[in-house]
Amino acid sequence: MYRHLLVPVDGADASIEALGQAVEFAQSIGARITFCPLSDGLAAPRADAETDGAAQAADADIASELLARAEAAARAQGVPCSSAAPGVGTPLPSLAVAARAHGCDLICVTPKQQARSNGTAAHSASTSDGDGYDSGIAVLTCAIDPRPSVARAIGILLSGQRAIASLVHAALRAVREARVPGERHEAASLREIVMRLGELQGPRHCLMTEALFARLRERTSTVAAELDELERQHQRAAQMHHELAALVASDQESVATGARLEEALNACAQFTWEHMGREEGVVLPAARRYLRDADWNTLSEAFAALAAGKLPRTPTL
Repeated sequence: MYRHLLVPVDGADASIEALGQAVEFAQSIGARITFCPLSDGLAAPRADAETDGAAQAADADIASELLARAEAAARAQGVPCSSAAPGVGTPLPSLAVAARAHGCDLICVTPKQQARSNGTAAHSASTSDGDGYDSGIAVLTCAIDPRPSVARAIGILLSGQRAIASLVHAALRAVREARVPGERHEAASLREIVMRLGELQGPRHCLMTEALFARLRERTSTVAAELDELERQHQRAAQMHHELAALVASDQESVATGARLEEALNACAQFTWEHMGREEGVVLPAARRYLRDADWNTLSEAFAALAAGKLPRTPTL
């Protein structure tokens, strides 16, 4: 039986779905997981040294985000986990090398990752030392839910999460610029970022998660405690954003120093990544298992309307 899984993460919808499956599989067999960020999920290389340095810093931030979300998903299911060094993306053909380095005996990938590699077929192992996964380590290709309404509804949710994550990274970059001698970030730009972040975390996103949670509560009680905790976290996130907005709006001089603001943003970022990870590792897999096609059809239509800016009269959709 497998004891140690290597799970690559790149932030794509399929990767998030495979993450949930890998966590549940590890829980069922008593295995542990090592998460590894893929370089394909990070920024593309830049031509000049200055922008390339900025891209590398951005890659490190994104890798840290992906790993924080993945670890939160595993912890929520009680699965022991660790991560490869954050900020270093692993190319697909090097996953076998990473697996050997961390003592893993199974690599879990998405169909797209499997197709783009030169490795072995799903559920198989090879003893070759060539490229891809040929290293005597078994490879499991996680099946992706083929239902269009499921992909559409969850895709809208995850798109909203990516927009939130992008703004959190932008705010972090803005305050870090103040640490460079002679550089200052513009308070007005930071206020705009924080205002936009509040809009994305506002009624539309909350209505989507509330509707998903409500449907899931109707179909099962197995994740009721997790839903309760996530709803409490929604309230805490709103409080953190209020505190952050007040700190940004306080005055330009305090923003320029940046120390308290950067600390608050780092705390907000970590809270956001862990919250997203718990939703992705517990709620979404449970929703795929317990919700019916009629539920998904209703949710996908409602989410599309919300994404288009149409607020319903009731939060239950």
